[in-house]
Amino acid sequence: MALSNPHGVTHPLHTLQLFTRENIHTLQFPSSVDGEYARRYLPRVMDDPQKYIRNVHNTQLMAVKIEDVILPISLTNFHPENTYTVSPYSHYVSYGGLEEVKHLNNPSAEKMVKLIMGPAACYFRYAELDKVVFVNNYLLSTNLYPSVNSSQLSTVSEALIKWFPDRAIIFRSVDQKKNPHMVQTLDELGYDLVLSRQVWYMDPVTALKTRQCKEDMRVLRKNEYEVVSGRDLSDDELRRAVHLYELLYLQKYSYYNPQFTFDFLKLARDEEILNMYALKKAGRVDAIMGFFIRNSVMTQPLFGYDTSLPLAEGLYRLLTLITLQEGLKQNLLVHASGGVGNFKKVRGGESVTEYNAVYTKHLPHKQRLPWKLIQAVSRAAIPYFKKMDF
Repeated sequence: MALSNPHGVTHPLHTLQLFTRENIHTLQFPSSVDGEYARRYLPRVMDDPQKYIRNVHNTQLMAVKIEDVILPISLTNFHPENTYTVSPYSHYVSYGGLEEVKHLNNPSAEKMVKLIMGPAACYFRYAELDKVVFVNNYLLSTNLYPSVNSSQLSTVSEALIKWFPDRAIIFRSVDQKKNPHMVQTLDELGYDLVLSRQVWYMDPVTALKTRQCKEDMRVLRKNEYEVVSGRDLSDDELRRAVHLYELLYLQKYSYYNPQFTFDFLKLARDEEILNMYALKKAGRVDAIMGFFIRNSVMTQPLFGYDTSLPLAEGLYRLLTLITLQEGLKQNLLVHASGGVGNFKKVRGGESVTEYNAVYTKHLPHKQRLPWKLIQAVSRAAIPYFKKMDF
């Protein structure tokens, strides 16, 4: 890893500081809501990421401070079992290329994609696709951005290119819905917008008026689930919650999703890293959700339920209902992540293309080319993703 001038950058308008696990204790966290969140989360996770998310390998976490803004960054090198939140290879090859194609229910298309992805996977490893710096990376499925202006973005970008001249610089979770000024600024700075996924935004005011949400409320009353705050969950119930998340996001979807541990959920409960709610009946937790808030948006990286229970229990529907009710209570826009598009659409969801904004102009051709290929494929894929309501 190349790292020059790790202590700080003086800029005509801004002062930047870079913190690692060795000096994170010296960081003066801002007294803002976002600053307090970073203080409770970053020092612990930076010290030992795998204690909290099992499938974070070959990854070093750091933090950039510019004025009162904290941006965590992750530096990754290839590992075949990395979660996609730290690995472009896992995102575009292992998960998106080889696993997601199964959901097309088209054996011929699946066979063709696998034939293509075999050589592509070898090439991407050779071209060091995973040699990256992810910006604003809390290691979660969606990274909501704090208030950061164009001048600050420009300064951070300039510093990261100098600090890490051998790595692609990537701003995750960028979209035109909530980050239009970021999209414009990063485009002007020479970043390429590369498809990440289709995500859904839901306005709770609109969603809760839909016929489907009214039916969800009826199901909640009928099935007699108690909604319990995560603060009141015991350690054993947290272990049950980890299992419920794994049933849905790992066993049903993909093991390249973040593999949260008991320690992560304990941190989420004790330090309010996530606002958690559980559905409980007859003394047993059957479903769990957890969200965090940034810049008037909430998103739910923790979602899980007992997939062995009958569909009539409506657990996914009820977790979504709780999310929307909480969004309404706090006057928040709900970032509902990707997947199950039709379910979100009929509840008033709006589909938005999410990008990785990638800067590679400082890199040799070998490392630039794979991103150009992915960008070309993504341009063709975006209309299809929109049509299929992914």
